Amino acid sequence: MSEDRKRILDMLAEGKITAAEADTLLGALGAPADGPSPSSGTKTAVTGPPKFLYVKVTGEDTVDVKVPLGLLRAGLKLTSLIPPQAMDQINESMSESGMTLDLNNLKAEDIEGIIENLREMEVNVNSKNGDKVRVWCD
Repeated sequence: MSEDRKRILDMLAEGKITAAEADTLLGALGAPADGPSPSSGTKTAVTGPPKFLYVKVTGEDTVDVKVPLGLLRAGLKLTSLIPPQAMDQINESMSESGMTLDLNNLKAEDIEGIIENLREMEVNVNSKNGDKVRVWCD
């Protein structure tokens, strides 16, 4: 259980907030206690690289997406099947769009570093219409 979640439950137990207020605060924290959650500034004892990329949208519509990071590895292997001329065109098109990533230089050992660093990634968006978007890896 996260520190924030514990504090909210303690305040509820002490009568400092109502059950409705606790529910609102817990909802604002995002994923339920038994579900995956992004890091909240404290490192947990995690072994190995993250396995999934999660995208959660709550609001008028609810979306839950769990993407295996193994797809990145498989995608990298598939790039070896792209003919050199097509790869050059892809890189040129990406460059024109402001993306300076050369797919010719992306190697298998690089992808493991990228996946490991995704553990630190967390994106939280609160829109004006009340929708919330969370993206994280675990």
